[in-house]
Amino acid sequence: MIKRFLQKPVVYALIFWVVFGFLGFIAVDKILMPIIAGHLKTTVVIPDLVGKTGPEAELALDNVDLLYKWDTVGRYSTEIDAGSVLIQLPEAGRTVKKGRTIHLIVSKGLREVEIPELRGRSQRQAEISLNRLGLVQGQIVPGAHASIPRGVVIRTEPAAGSVVRVGQEVDIVISSGMTAGKIQLPNMQGLSLEKAKEQLSSLGFKLGNIMRKSSEAELPNTILTQHPRYGEYLERATAIDFVVAE
Repeated sequence: MIKRFLQKPVVYALIFWVVFGFLGFIAVDKILMPIIAGHLKTTVVIPDLVGKTGPEAELALDNVDLLYKWDTVGRYSTEIDAGSVLIQLPEAGRTVKKGRTIHLIVSKGLREVEIPELRGRSQRQAEISLNRLGLVQGQIVPGAHASIPRGVVIRTEPAAGSVVRVGQEVDIVISSGMTAGKIQLPNMQGLSLEKAKEQLSSLGFKLGNIMRKSSEAELPNTILTQHPRYGEYLERATAIDFVVAE
């Protein structure tokens, strides 16, 4: 009896429609409804765009149906590369309606400045002038000059008028005054005491006081510091003091 019932066409049709209906329900619930809900959704979360390049930022906004407007003037930055997004308004993470315009400010990278003319100024005045421009005073290099008094700036390295990035070091060449008949003291730091003695003798200087100091970085009898400072112009027979590693 049951076998005959199952062989009837109406039963096959009923089973087909039950299975078809079940599969259809699954498809609508799991596939179609999320798609419809996504299209009907009117709000989106603003993505984080800071640090992204222009094309990357624009694509990210296109993907969530947001518009964009660039501030072409831009601003300088020490952290974000030139051409990338520096600021976005509104900020990332906010929920807004689709079609909202996001304002983007582009980074101009590090600011560049022109090294000023410092010739004739004191070392302190030169340092202040560099700091005001965002530049850093580098090494102080002694230099001989017949007319510029001792302690006054002769030139800078890089030279005045050079365009450099903010934060760059600028070395200052300071006059040692008249140097006729004087000898420039070389840098002996890192030399052995014996080598330093040989150089002093060849230049006409005398060995002064020797102070010993413990050092984990240098071998024994290595010159740690010297006085007077290297680069100065000195009379012959001037005594040179050393601090030497024990």
